[in-house]
Amino acid sequence: MKNKSSYYKILHLTAEEGWLNHPEIVKEVQELGVTIPDGRASPMNYQDANGVRVIDHKNNVRNYATIDDCVAKEQLCRAIITKHIKSRSKAKDGRTFTIF
Repeated sequence: MKNKSSYYKILHLTAEEGWLNHPEIVKEVQELGVTIPDGRASPMNYQDANGVRVIDHKNNVRNYATIDDCVAKEQLCRAIITKHIKSRSKAKDGRTFTIF
C-alpha cells in the first residue's frame, strides 16, 4: 500500500464507536479517503455503448445492438463476454469482443 499513513489515520479516527456523529471526524476521514486509491477499475456502462462487435478467428465481423443480443447469438454468458471486453482478450475459440 502506497499511502500507509493515511490508512492508519483513518483507522485511528474511526476506532471509536459513534465517530459518525462528529462532522469534523467524518470530513477528515473523507479527505483522507480520497488520497487512497482503491485499485479497482471503474465499471463499464454498456448503456452508453452503441453495440458489441465480435470478430472471429476467420476475421468475420458481427455487430450487435446490445450485449443481450450478443449473449443470445454468440451463446456465451454475459460475464464471459464482459470479461473479454474489459481485459481486451480473445476467447478460447479466437473470438474478440469489443464495444463501439
